[in-house]
Amino acid sequence: MGAGAADYGKKVSAEGTRKKKRRKVKNQTGLICATALGALIGVVGISYGVGRIYYGKRFLADTYINGTNVSGKTLDQAIKALGADKDPGHFVITAIDGKEFDLVPQEFGYHRNAKAEIEKLYGEVNHSTWFTGFAGRTDLNYNDEATYDVDMLENLLASQDWGDTATSDASLDLTDEGYVITPEVQGNKVTDMTKLNEAVEYALSMGDFEVTLDETTGCYELPQIKSDTFKDQEAALNKVFNMAITIDFDYTQEVLTGNRLLEMLEMDDMGNYVVDDDAVMDYVEELAEKYDTYKKDRKFKSTLQGVVTVEDGGDGIYGWWIDQQETCDMLVGLLEDGENVTVDPIYWSDGPLEYTGVESARSADDDIGDTYIEIDLTEQELWYYVDGKEEYNCYIVSGQTTSAARTTCEGVYKLWSKETNKRMKDRNADGDEWDTTCNYWNNVSVCGIGLHDSTWRGEFGGTIYQWNGSHGCINMSYYDAEYVYENVELGTPVVMFYD
Repeated sequence: MGAGAADYGKKVSAEGTRKKKRRKVKNQTGLICATALGALIGVVGISYGVGRIYYGKRFLADTYINGTNVSGKTLDQAIKALGADKDPGHFVITAIDGKEFDLVPQEFGYHRNAKAEIEKLYGEVNHSTWFTGFAGRTDLNYNDEATYDVDMLENLLASQDWGDTATSDASLDLTDEGYVITPEVQGNKVTDMTKLNEAVEYALSMGDFEVTLDETTGCYELPQIKSDTFKDQEAALNKVFNMAITIDFDYTQEVLTGNRLLEMLEMDDMGNYVVDDDAVMDYVEELAEKYDTYKKDRKFKSTLQGVVTVEDGGDGIYGWWIDQQETCDMLVGLLEDGENVTVDPIYWSDGPLEYTGVESARSADDDIGDTYIEIDLTEQELWYYVDGKEEYNCYIVSGQTTSAARTTCEGVYKLWSKETNKRMKDRNADGDEWDTTCNYWNNVSVCGIGLHDSTWRGEFGGTIYQWNGSHGCINMSYYDAEYVYENVELGTPVVMFYD
């Protein structure tokens, strides 16, 4: 009994001990929880306090005003970010030429409400609930309005000196040295005050106190043609301007270049050109007028009569006669090629006949030179000069002057062909016919006038030509005609004249 009772007592004692230990553990857990909760509350409290202090003078997180992010910004920072801090003490307008116009906004009653509106929004922020800013974006808005007296502003603008330089287009101008580009000028003269007013009023509406009047504002007249427009054309025109076609007239030259050459071209805007044939022909006609000697009267120093005027009245072919159409066509082709060249004019020709003269005898005053045959039709005498010295002299019989059909016409002829045993057969306007042969035929015209031997005559010179003259040819003795045939070169001028 005693032992059993004792054991029971121990058991009870042990269980009681365990219960005491369990209670002790439960008490420790509660303490830990209470401690943690207190710490959490402390952290939250501290965080709130820190946030409250930080956001106490700032806009809350994720806050936007009129689309501008002002999160965490102070009032002054937000005002600056929104441009509401701009000083309205001056309104500066910069003209297109860089000149500045400094206006005082108060002069046209300017007042802006932006700063006050932002201050109002700031005053409505609940800084105590700063943590709500992290819950999502907050958009705030205000009307950024500025008020001013439009009439006062426009009158003030109208009173300014906006300049008086007119706008001008670029141009391609011809100078003595060629074509040069005169640049365009952007004038400073305001041509549309309405556009200027609009530009200023728009800047004010945007809260800007500086505005630049440039090409986009529309208040200036702008150049319509810029220098670049003529870049290619200038190069093309100057290539043509500097081109030279030299036309050789033996004793002198004509150079077709510069302005005169350009007058013969029609240009498009890109500098491409076509040749104006009519203008070229005008130029060729001028050359012919200046340099042609064929069919023109000449001054001639004769052996017996001094200086005489030899009138063109015959069929002589001596002298220079430009074939105008052929020469024009040649020049047109050269202009189209655009190269520098030296050429001769093209002269008239008809088979073996060339309407030219002796190149070495050509000068500004004369084209006969010092080597020629002189026939004085009044004195019925012939001279042959070589380099100014008399080489031969004889008497002749020319055409009978009682008939116009038989009269030998004065003029400057040319020895252009020779024959022996020439049959002379023809009929003139009077109905006279002849058919005979000469030994030496020296042809000087296109209509059958020649210097030939007339063996049927027994004498020459004197007044025979007046009553028993030839049908127009120059009758000579056998030996005189032979001399001409054997000694006078083809192309030699033959000058015939009356006193």
